[in-house]
Amino acid sequence: MSKRSPISKNRLTGGMMLAAAGAAAAALGGAGTASATCASISGIGNGNGCTSTPTSFAIGIGDKTEATATGLFTGAIAVGNNNGAADLTQAKSDGAFSLAMALGKNTWAVTHGNLGLAAAQGTGATAALPVYAQAGLDSGDNLNVALNLASTATAGLQSEVLAAGQGNVAANIGGSPSATRPTAVYALGTGNAAFNLGGKGNLVLVGLNNPGTLNLGFQAGGNDNTVTTEGLLAIAGSLGKSNQNGANQVAQVGPGININNM
Repeated sequence: MSKRSPISKNRLTGGMMLAAAGAAAAALGGAGTASATCASISGIGNGNGCTSTPTSFAIGIGDKTEATATGLFTGAIAVGNNNGAADLTQAKSDGAFSLAMALGKNTWAVTHGNLGLAAAQGTGATAALPVYAQAGLDSGDNLNVALNLASTATAGLQSEVLAAGQGNVAANIGGSPSATRPTAVYALGTGNAAFNLGGKGNLVLVGLNNPGTLNLGFQAGGNDNTVTTEGLLAIAGSLGKSNQNGANQVAQVGPGININNM
């Protein structure tokens, strides 16, 4: 079994993210120990797929689940009742006062830093192409929320959500890859928000190329759209439209509002 690696700053700056590259590249790592239902609280009960440190808890429900909680008052919950032999459901949380929840076959939730929440729920294609949510990139990140709910990932195309920096929210609700494009929602910087509601193959990228401050990006009701914001107080959105991508993407740099390129 192989599985993907968490998103890192090197992956972002190197332009290797699926959304940035528009391609299906996945960083694979070695598989950890994944077994049946397990629980570990404050380091008691470590093993069989669950690991925790003092004040933290890790719970795995179902076959091929892994839950790891390290740090101060962190939690990790992985539920994979329908997993087969090659599947993996994984939750990993570190830092302080953070929670990671992975719910469903081939889902993965990760938190780094403090006061973070990551939740992934749906059905991934494989262990290497999960429905993925990550809050925080490193130990200095705080107050980030990443939600990837009611999503699917397909062969070669991923569904992923990332919120990183200080006080960011990124959420995908019901969005999944299209035939040719992944689904990705990123909020990077300080006080930014990125939302995708439904549709297929949508990219909502707030601060991907230049992490900004107090920006908003959103997509609702369309397919194969790209929405980007950079800088300060930038708002961009696609509402009820499709194929707003490439030269026709909805973009805003710096203060202002751009809805449907109008």
